[in-house]
Amino acid sequence: MFDVVILAFFLAFVGAIYHLSGAVYSAEPTKTQPGNLQTLEFLSSSNTVCFPKGIHLSQATNVQRKSGKLDVTVSFLLDQKNEECNGVIPAVAFGRQAQKEERLVSAKDLKPLQFNHTQSLSNGLFESPWIYHVKLPNLVGGSERYWYKILLLEKQDNSLVLVETKRHFFWTPPLMGQPTTLALVGDLGQTENSVKTMQHMMRASLHPSEKHPVTQVLIPGDLAYAHSDPKRWLSFFDIMEPFFQSILLQVAAGNHEFECDIDNFKIWVPYEHYFRVPNQLGPADVGPTENVTECPVANHLNSHYLYGNSFYSYQHGLAKIIVLNSFTDSTAGSVQYRFLEEELQKAQKERHEIPWVIIAFHSPLYNTFDTHIDEKPAVLMKQAMEPLFMKYKVNFIVCGHDHAYLRTAPIFNDTMTPYAPIHLTLGAGGNDEGHVGFRDNTSEPWVVKRDISEYGYGHLFLPNSTHAKFTWVRDGTTDMGIHDTVWL
Repeated sequence: MFDVVILAFFLAFVGAIYHLSGAVYSAEPTKTQPGNLQTLEFLSSSNTVCFPKGIHLSQATNVQRKSGKLDVTVSFLLDQKNEECNGVIPAVAFGRQAQKEERLVSAKDLKPLQFNHTQSLSNGLFESPWIYHVKLPNLVGGSERYWYKILLLEKQDNSLVLVETKRHFFWTPPLMGQPTTLALVGDLGQTENSVKTMQHMMRASLHPSEKHPVTQVLIPGDLAYAHSDPKRWLSFFDIMEPFFQSILLQVAAGNHEFECDIDNFKIWVPYEHYFRVPNQLGPADVGPTENVTECPVANHLNSHYLYGNSFYSYQHGLAKIIVLNSFTDSTAGSVQYRFLEEELQKAQKERHEIPWVIIAFHSPLYNTFDTHIDEKPAVLMKQAMEPLFMKYKVNFIVCGHDHAYLRTAPIFNDTMTPYAPIHLTLGAGGNDEGHVGFRDNTSEPWVVKRDISEYGYGHLFLPNSTHAKFTWVRDGTTDMGIHDTVWL
């Protein structure tokens, strides 16, 4: 009964969002001329119409120092089994809201991604939709407001617009030196609490009273909670699309993204296909570390995942953000370790321009809770990488995994240490597995704040090079309910 109530809540919420946002298609094909993309809007409830779904955005490149420009990726899905989708060429029209500007990027020469995956015998073979990642080039950084809409053009006559979405809007990243606001949330899932968390983050990105709105959301792993059912990725995108279509989204790999195919033992397949991260180091190199006769296990570290969406870094306003993977080799001398060291060395040289360094990965190095205690990935990462975090004065470590909230004092080698990183565990985004418990009723000396009763997200505001404000924004309230806030 509870599941039925939650499903009804989802359908009502998402339905309302789509009604307000105007999911539209052209009742008749319309001619498009440069600078005059015409629209004949018609609200559609038909499942036979080919329509873009799962729309989400990501930062594709850093804001360039000299030009102040960057690229942004628009990602979306088309149903490959829908005959209507076979006769279209996707394109994205976009422009700066403050300017009378309209540009068009065609995906005519872009081959869509697609994967087949079997995660359980009960669910059988899943054939994914076509997945498009279309890059919008040369956008102006500096928290500029941009619009975009996805067009489906007639394949034989590219001037005919068969389908188009309404305009969606987003902020570009701040320039170096400009105030920067990030939303941080782990273990998001697709529950009623997930929707409440999303609504709070959406409000922080759109609210007119926000002088410095959220321009990016960073999720350190465990996104969809697909539970071996690939279709749940599609429902996750449906639920989160009202927010993801209007915010730059960056992700990290969690254990729930591991997702092994029981037929061929391939891992990380949906995660690697559905997302595009900034500044990729190269094509993904994924697989078991040795010949196997059954699926590898994430926590056993008997597989590797290099490049692709595994680990990467980028700059967003006043912050350099380095995303790592808890479930591939992080020991000294490994590919990931060398990558981290090189990025921290670069960050050290750029600290006068980009003063804040944030590192995100899934499994926390410090744990006050009764789950995930001394797991192998976290133990090995802590042994190898924590000295680097301290040496290069990393400011924040952002994790998920434990379904709770934790903020530590600056800590290194289990000891409160000045100028050491502050660790944030933000695994209470809304997952369907409930909260964890405390390991002990008395918290450790290095614990500043911990909570196992609420869901929410972390709101990080960096106004300048010397001060930061972190707020834990809890669910369960109609306003921006604050549970923990601190100036650092």
